[in-house]
Amino acid sequence: MSKSKRAARQPQGPAPREKRPLFLNTEGGLRTGWLLAVSLLCCAAVALGVRLALAAGCSALFRAWNVNAENAWRAPGWARVFYAWQGSTVSAAVSVLLLAACLPLRRLWKNGAHKGAFDGKRLWDRDGAGIKGLLWPGCAGLLTAIVVGLLCLLPDSSRLSWPIARPNLTPELPVLAAVSLLGVLAEECFTKGVLYDGLSPRWGRVWATACACAAFFALDGGLGGNAVSTINVALLGLVGCALYERFGLWAAAGFRWFWGIGCAFLLGFGGSDASVYRLYWVSETLLTGGDSGPIYGLWATALMLLWLALLNRNWLKEHIGKAMRAGTARKRNG
Repeated sequence: MSKSKRAARQPQGPAPREKRPLFLNTEGGLRTGWLLAVSLLCCAAVALGVRLALAAGCSALFRAWNVNAENAWRAPGWARVFYAWQGSTVSAAVSVLLLAACLPLRRLWKNGAHKGAFDGKRLWDRDGAGIKGLLWPGCAGLLTAIVVGLLCLLPDSSRLSWPIARPNLTPELPVLAAVSLLGVLAEECFTKGVLYDGLSPRWGRVWATACACAAFFALDGGLGGNAVSTINVALLGLVGCALYERFGLWAAAGFRWFWGIGCAFLLGFGGSDASVYRLYWVSETLLTGGDSGPIYGLWATALMLLWLALLNRNWLKEHIGKAMRAGTARKRNG
């Protein structure tokens, strides 16, 4: 027998495994893990790097102009205005840049194995209600803040610093509200429109919600307070994901923005000078959260849990019904 025939009869080894690209999937798009890493790095570069760069640039200008807190009144009017609104200017610039970065990031997530994953899912409104979808979630967020404020006033109404008939209306209020809206839209667009929509078809809604809430938690400073505020920031992220899944970005951003407007600019928690009213000398209790704001109190925890249950009532009914039917079947079999 020839050598070629003997070699043909010998058992062949396993076929060599096809090398898979490290960064790309089978359809030429970035893998999910790399997409997530690129998105988070881009957000960190905008949220931290741009903020630090702009703050350093403003400080250099003020040093060149010899403008500081002690001699700001001697500077020209435009320099005094820029000095007074430096923080808001930097925050607005960062928010605009993050919003602009969300558009290419969202397109990047659309490529690859899940090209049709975004089809039929609008960014701003899921149910086609348009900007009207902002109405009831915004009212719900504002109502939540007002309810917490009333719960703080019940033990002692003298905590209201001036009468309701004489609100403190200042020209700074609309500017601060607009800067706040920009920040809310940027964070919600990134965490929901990029991360949540990108991860849902790949890893499922549970992991998409977890990643979106973790990013929201980091952007919103969830570790900057106490244990109660940490829980409340996480719950606020979950409520935002539930609103976004059902109604879109208007609803998620509207609830959070009006919640912040109610706490900071209507009731003045945190000592805001531009607030319409101001609650002061609020006891530092676990229920109210004290002067730090409702996000530090258990009243907010209870209300966030209530909204979360209402938004997921169908899911709760389904699983509670399954548990009850399973328990009934066990009793019959027993």
